[in-house]
Amino acid sequence: MIKNKNGSIYILTLAASIVLVATVLALSTNILQFRRSSRSNTQIEQARIYAELGIRHALRFTNAEPTWRQILSNGLWMQDVPNGDATYSVTGMDPIDADLANNSTDPVILTCTATVHGLSRTIQVEAIEERIPSELLKYAVAAGTNLDIKNNVVINGNVTSNGNISKTEGGTIIYGDAEAVGTIADTQGITGVISPGSEPKEFPDTVAILQYYKSLATDIPFQATINNVLLSPASNPFGPANPDGLYRINCANQKITISNCRIVGTILLTSPKNDSTIELGINWTPARPDYPALIVDSDITICPDRTLDEHGLGVDFSMPGEPGNGSIVNVYPNLIQGMIYCDGILSLGKQCNILGTVIATIQCLVVDNTIINWNPSILDNPPPKFYDGCLVPAQGTWRQITPKQ
Repeated sequence: MIKNKNGSIYILTLAASIVLVATVLALSTNILQFRRSSRSNTQIEQARIYAELGIRHALRFTNAEPTWRQILSNGLWMQDVPNGDATYSVTGMDPIDADLANNSTDPVILTCTATVHGLSRTIQVEAIEERIPSELLKYAVAAGTNLDIKNNVVINGNVTSNGNISKTEGGTIIYGDAEAVGTIADTQGITGVISPGSEPKEFPDTVAILQYYKSLATDIPFQATINNVLLSPASNPFGPANPDGLYRINCANQKITISNCRIVGTILLTSPKNDSTIELGINWTPARPDYPALIVDSDITICPDRTLDEHGLGVDFSMPGEPGNGSIVNVYPNLIQGMIYCDGILSLGKQCNILGTVIATIQCLVVDNTIINWNPSILDNPPPKFYDGCLVPAQGTWRQITPKQ
């Protein structure tokens, strides 16, 4: 019986040892698998982080390079970029028309795949353009050198000058701040902060502005006089219409006179003689809220002084679908809405009435009962070439794509 008892103890001990070894082996295997899984999970998380980093890398490039839409193609932007333990590749796609360059308002789908030790993750986001308006758009009037104001002028908004501001002949009121790199003479009637000796403002690149709008404009053959005309996206008496109402007139250093016109669009005047004028009855508004009213690359005088009376002129200025179309009963106010940009000396006179922003790269002379009302909506719709654009992720569009195996 003792032998049997000892035998039973031996067998039980052996069985227990086998169970223990099996348990240890199983536990070791589980620990190994856990460690491997932990390493894999860590590397997958690293790959996800690097994928987002790759997208941030692409966004930083678009912020630093203003012409990125012309430089980058619709497709692969970066390939196998090394970064620490990872490599990543980024694509940028225009989901609207697969053309990055033709429209700055089109979103971009950014996709980045990052790989760490053979494990990959793919992150995607929709990026949209954020516009930072030129600081000049914050002013009713901005002059590249001197700003001269006289004789019953009313300006509702801030003014700035990279030279001096002079205000003479009385009756002039500026309901806003006045800033000048030089001096500000006669501060009476300026209701806001008066800041002589201020920092100069940076003006836009006129060459880039002209190139951009010229590339989109419809040319109108030079006319010494443009009178009694409706120009709009649907109406161009001198040739084909432009869907954005954007027209260019190359004056070739000849004088041009624009008078008694209704303009629903943007006019690009190139090389007008310095005695060119916009006068008499003028009613003008851009066809697009993000386009200027007028761009001119030389000196010009703008001095409309009356309403645009269809009956008096015998001209129907209304567009199809508008009240009074087909008759001559409407009277349009003397008003220019939008931005005026002059790469030269700009003279505003008589009873000129402007709702928008006036920018003259050289001198601006504002006289004789002119009224300028700054329109803050221009900051919400800054014209192309008058803002810095950068891509930013659209809220709620970050997503993870199934990783490559």
